[in-house]
Amino acid sequence: MALLLLALAAGLAAGYARGGRLRRLGERPPVRSRLILTALGAYAVGVAGSWVWEPLLPVMTALCWFTLGFYAWLNRAYHGARLIALGLVANGLVILLNGGMPVSVTAEQRAGVETTVAQRPDEGVVTVAGDDTRLRWLGKTVPVAFPPRPEAVSPGDLAVAAGVAAALATAMTGRRTALARERAEATRRPAPRIGERAA
Repeated sequence: MALLLLALAAGLAAGYARGGRLRRLGERPPVRSRLILTALGAYAVGVAGSWVWEPLLPVMTALCWFTLGFYAWLNRAYHGARLIALGLVANGLVILLNGGMPVSVTAEQRAGVETTVAQRPDEGVVTVAGDDTRLRWLGKTVPVAFPPRPEAVSPGDLAVAAGVAAALATAMTGRRTALARERAEATRRPAPRIGERAA
């Protein structure tokens, strides 16, 4: 959470530094936003179903991240959206392979976390990273000593944070990617009349 707040603050600062304004965020709304509700629904099913079958929670949590990653990919016309998609899918993959997000106790200690994951047995989709952890490097292995809540984050978290900062900063300035410009030009281009050949 602290990392995301830092990314939002960095994005706002960069946006304003480039002459951007918050009102520009609504000029190009993202597409397929209902996928956010689908992702939340998948997570809710996982939480409710875990009372009957505990492994359902990490599976549905991974599906939630995959869905949000797909949503970000569909909106890759925004700067930073590809990074967000990559980070979300990476987090979902490591959760799916390990039955939870593996967290490095050493990384938490280096960050200054008072109560490590090893001391919190009831953390839902969080597990302690060990030698048998699959794709351990994708887990929460990066210490972030950011007050008031130090934490360990994953490479996926870093990618999402960087993508959010980039997306916010560029959206505030109205900048577009090449893909976004092509789509905008295509929508403004008049459709060929019947009997006319496309140039």
